Amino acid sequence: MIMTKIFLFSSLLLLFSQCQLGYDGGRYMDFYNNSDKPIYYSMPWEYGILYPDTTLPKKNPKSYKINKEWHFSLAYNENALFAMFPTDTMSIFFFDPDTLAKYDWKIIREEYKILVRYDFSHNDLKKLNWRIDYPPTEAMQDMKMFPPYRQ
Repeated sequence: MIMTKIFLFSSLLLLFSQCQLGYDGGRYMDFYNNSDKPIYYSMPWEYGILYPDTTLPKKNPKSYKINKEWHFSLAYNENALFAMFPTDTMSIFFFDPDTLAKYDWKIIREEYKILVRYDFSHNDLKKLNWRIDYPPTEAMQDMKMFPPYRQ
């Protein structure tokens, strides 16, 4: 009985390592923090703010932490993701954790206290193989961002 359970458990682990549960064949968006400190990112489209509107939400949005020299992936259905945008572009904001801790959201919003905002087109993400780096890499130099890319 125990051997059967071990075999079943091992088989399930092997099966699950070969497939992506609940994943509908979309894409992974891979985030890389290549800086020497943690950063936070926010996707304003999660709050109904769609490019070309590049304002920050009125209320402090949920920001997600990426530790230094760290990587993680988010799964999205590529077509469904871009179908919700009025243009072929989406924005992603990056914040310094010290700024988020020091300032009230109203000040951050009014003074646009961001590290960078990427405005990725669908083609931009394809060119990057859905890899999003902070700080921006040379491969991103011709893509829309604020402040603009500096070598």
